[in-house]
Amino acid sequence: MVLVEKKDGGVRLCIDPVDLNKAIKRPHYPIPTFEDAISDLSGAKYFSKLDATSGYWSLVLSKSASDLTTFNTIYGRYRWRRYPFGLISAQDEFQRKMEEIFQGLKGLKILVDDLLIYGATREEHNRRLAEVLERARQKGVKFNRSKCQIAVQSVCYFGHIISNAGIKPNPEKLRAINEIPTPKSKEELQTLLGMLSFLSRYIPSLATQNQPLRDLIKVNEFEWKELHTICLNQLKESIVTSLAFFDSSSPTLELEVDASKHGLGAQISVNGKIFAYTSRSLSKSEQNYSQLEKELFAIVYGCRHYHHYLYGRKVQVITDHRPLESILIKPLHTAPPRIQRLMMYIQPYDLTFKYRAGMEIPVADALSRLHLPDIDEELHKEIEIFVYSVRLSHRNSDEAIHSKQDYQNVEFTQPSKLVPKVSPVERPASPSLAAPPPEHNGNIVNVPTSAVTQQQTKPVRDRGGVTQTRSGRTIIKPTRLNL
Repeated sequence: MVLVEKKDGGVRLCIDPVDLNKAIKRPHYPIPTFEDAISDLSGAKYFSKLDATSGYWSLVLSKSASDLTTFNTIYGRYRWRRYPFGLISAQDEFQRKMEEIFQGLKGLKILVDDLLIYGATREEHNRRLAEVLERARQKGVKFNRSKCQIAVQSVCYFGHIISNAGIKPNPEKLRAINEIPTPKSKEELQTLLGMLSFLSRYIPSLATQNQPLRDLIKVNEFEWKELHTICLNQLKESIVTSLAFFDSSSPTLELEVDASKHGLGAQISVNGKIFAYTSRSLSKSEQNYSQLEKELFAIVYGCRHYHHYLYGRKVQVITDHRPLESILIKPLHTAPPRIQRLMMYIQPYDLTFKYRAGMEIPVADALSRLHLPDIDEELHKEIEIFVYSVRLSHRNSDEAIHSKQDYQNVEFTQPSKLVPKVSPVERPASPSLAAPPPEHNGNIVNVPTSAVTQQQTKPVRDRGGVTQTRSGRTIIKPTRLNL
């Protein structure tokens, strides 16, 4: 049993079911992300936030499940009749239950026990709020009055300030960073870097600006110098004060991407207003890509990172690499293998491409050079899995492949008409020949064993095209080739 103090001074009774959690099969219900929460807030001016009282206790346990939660105290053994805090499946089950209760209501976002109601006008907001409260009354959901905010123009949700102007960092977190004392150990510095990482959405060049601080963690002796003080002050001043909301009514989005030697950068905007930007570093193997491959990889990274916004919408990709315009309009099979895989990944998106000089897209260019120090290894796996699934769904028989590719523009005739009968020809022996020349007998070519072995291994070794590979398959042992 564990007692946790609440913010209001109360006490929350929890258990420590470490062994029980190992045996529970977690349902893995999807929990909304911050992007999910703000995706529909464009145009909203009035907000209300409701906090469900003791939310987990609204879920009743069965008798068999209740017995498993038995715990010992000095007063005897007790068991929970409702969901206790600490179970690994509690958050998933409660999120699923809350979404079932309030299903079908508009202007509502649910994050476990926090409900956000929003509207473009006060009348719309009040109507939606009344619908939520009526549904809660019918289902027996109660709210904590001290934590509720009703009909306000800005509200703290997901750790960010949401208002009609967009999203802003929480002033409490900004104050904590501005007033934080000089770190005296690596542990305190790691805490500071963690706070800055939470605000990375508002710091475009975080990876480069905090490089001296990250280097300080790697050294054996911790010594805070004037360089680190200057670095910390610059980080405090570079925090962006506000970002715009995503406007779902806009017909076209703009995705600006750029790739440098060591990183990728992307920003997404609508109607000229930036509402999100991101960057990442390249691994050692990715740094060996050609510049064309890096630029295309930046598009793949931007599409994957902003999939929630881009999928199903018209997107104009802005790039400062002009060769991309020509290669992206060519047939897929004419591109090198790596570019083929990257191009296949972005095919589900409705993209148009536009060249713009690097000086005209300074943010994306800076993000690629001032990238965040994270390497997304899962992106390569996701690309390979996607490409494999596409190829698997379009797999054809050898006959179908040949008819579509090899024989598309070939006029077929009988073999006897293609190759006339050839009489044996005597030719002088040549010391430069590794094997004797083949003997012709009508439409049959008698190939020496040494030549057959060499011809069969050549397509595999040289990785020739479809025609060469097929020619290697048509050789019939021991030494006869039918034409």
